[in-house]
Amino acid sequence: MTHYRRERPSDPRSAAAALLSFLFPGFGQAYNRQYLLAGLLAAPVVLLIVVVVLAVVGPGSFVSRLLDTGVLIAVIVLDVSLLGWRLVAILQAHGARSGLTFRTWPTWLTAALVVLTLGMHVVPAYYATKAIDTLDSVSLEGGGALFDEREGRDVTITPPSHQPEVQRGERVTVLLVGMDYAPGRTTHLTDTMLVVTLDSRTGEGAMVSVPRDLFGVPLPDGRIYNDKLNSLMSVAGADPESFPLGGAGTLKATIGEMLGTRIHYFAAIDLAGLREVIDTVGGIEVRVARTVNDPQFHDPFTNEMGFYLEAGNHHLDGATALGYVRSRMGEGDSDFTRAERQQQVLTAIADKLSSGNILVTLPGLLDAIRDNLATDIPSGRISELAAEGQDADLEGLERVVLAPPRYVTPEPFSASGYILHPDLDAIRDLGARIFGS
Repeated sequence: MTHYRRERPSDPRSAAAALLSFLFPGFGQAYNRQYLLAGLLAAPVVLLIVVVVLAVVGPGSFVSRLLDTGVLIAVIVLDVSLLGWRLVAILQAHGARSGLTFRTWPTWLTAALVVLTLGMHVVPAYYATKAIDTLDSVSLEGGGALFDEREGRDVTITPPSHQPEVQRGERVTVLLVGMDYAPGRTTHLTDTMLVVTLDSRTGEGAMVSVPRDLFGVPLPDGRIYNDKLNSLMSVAGADPESFPLGGAGTLKATIGEMLGTRIHYFAAIDLAGLREVIDTVGGIEVRVARTVNDPQFHDPFTNEMGFYLEAGNHHLDGATALGYVRSRMGEGDSDFTRAERQQQVLTAIADKLSSGNILVTLPGLLDAIRDNLATDIPSGRISELAAEGQDADLEGLERVVLAPPRYVTPEPFSASGYILHPDLDAIRDLGARIFGS
């Protein structure tokens, strides 16, 4: 005698149970009156929600924690675990009332819920993986480099040969450099050099803009660099025998020597990438103190000439903000007024990143910084420094530009063109006041 397995009849309530467990594991089991199983499935999820809420509302910035590779790996593990837990809850809730057969609509609805659940968990896992990859990409230790989209190639930056030991809670000083582009250049110059220091315990800090045309600056080994300072990183990176600290390390040590302080870390950004970052975060708010009118300004992206921005409050997109920080030939403008605007825009970007909506823009921000930022900050410290930066009153930071006549003396017609001679005593007095002994 042939025995046939009797197929369980379809029950429309199986789809309702699956939907409830899709909304929250255990709800479908409670609907099926499997109360013990409902509690077992719901309890771990409730605990996970409590942990996440405490992480979000707890001390420190939750977003900055997402810049920690260890936290990102934990996010991926929890995401995959929760995915499996939810799938078990959905399928069990359906199966408790009817079998899975694709000849009935409840099964198709449950299948759709399974696909939707997969999608909900694939997205955060993808972005967490992408964030880990981005953190690795911007690290000089991991071979990080800037990508010059105008030339279609990487701009290699040699990492420092030595990294300082920085104690937790110690005042941290970072050298930020902007790599600018101009037609006809054969090297990438650090046309923007900005030293940022922050004491997380007191909240005190400062930004010091270092002119690109400084000439004759002492090197850490006592030699004098008889060229413009904005070429030092490129020259040192190409000649490791003469500059064993590497390109970034030599520039850090040289500017630190001039200011009489130790610069811990270095970060480089392609100024063209600044445009992409600003657009990604939705623009920035800037108060223009006086009208900027520069008919000689050349936009390398559009080939258009001229830049004009009236005095007043403005919401700037990336292209306008880039023009604002690059323009220097307008009436009353110079490299020094441009440096002041660069400090202003940097503060505005930091304020925007601290405004709380960064999670919405995080996916695009990862793309923006991947090829436009390189740093020697250890990956394990990025999240900590980001949290300190978000907690700081950036508007209250002291802003200084090493401008004439106090800190530098111009020589317009030297053999090297327009150069600036540093007043080392005045600069070191400034460094002693800002950074301490």
